[in-house]
Amino acid sequence: MQFELLPPQLLAEFKSKKISTSTVIDILDGLNAGNALTPEIHAINMSEHYLVAQAYTVCWKMVRKGSNILHSQPSTWSQVSPFLVPELQSGAGLVYVAGAGPLITDAALAGGMSCTYFEQLGFAGVILGGAVRDLRELKLLAMPVLASNPIPTDTQGAYWVAETGTQCLIAQVRVQSGDLIVSDINGTVVVPLMLAERLLQQALAIDSTENAMLDQIRQGARLPELINMTGRI
Repeated sequence: MQFELLPPQLLAEFKSKKISTSTVIDILDGLNAGNALTPEIHAINMSEHYLVAQAYTVCWKMVRKGSNILHSQPSTWSQVSPFLVPELQSGAGLVYVAGAGPLITDAALAGGMSCTYFEQLGFAGVILGGAVRDLRELKLLAMPVLASNPIPTDTQGAYWVAETGTQCLIAQVRVQSGDLIVSDINGTVVVPLMLAERLLQQALAIDSTENAMLDQIRQGARLPELINMTGRI
């Protein structure tokens, strides 16, 4: 891999506390960085999820005809087979992220068999900039699969994998391999790798403050006064 892995213990602490994407995006706003994925991308196989891991990207592109229509064209399998990221022996600490720019809603970027394989490799989850298929199989997985919609058709003959382990685009958001992905029921946030460790530490501190505020509110404290004291809402 061409990027640095974040400290596993820091990711584990962040995950154990389930720091919300709302907290994450608030910090990113202060740093003038990061983005949230479109809400069209949502967990398709479970009602509630929490995901924090580094992105490993797959970049898809539309298939175009060759310059000579008499020449034989690449097989559809050779065009798409890199989506299985054969260069990786393990997906531990990673989330599989695939996109092509505009959401691909007319063809599945992955399905039940491939997502089961990704889970077996150790990926923490799958995020697709478009459709997925085989919902029955996906609902058996312990990891979240995020996509725009289910559809039975696949990509072969219409789309091809341009590169893996570099970057991809999901709608207007560019995801670089190594970026930190945080996803929960509120949405999915992309944190640039260069800010990830700093953000993790800040988020843990803010989470402690906000949990204390919630406890005080439940005991009758007035929120305006707490905000004036802590600067948090």
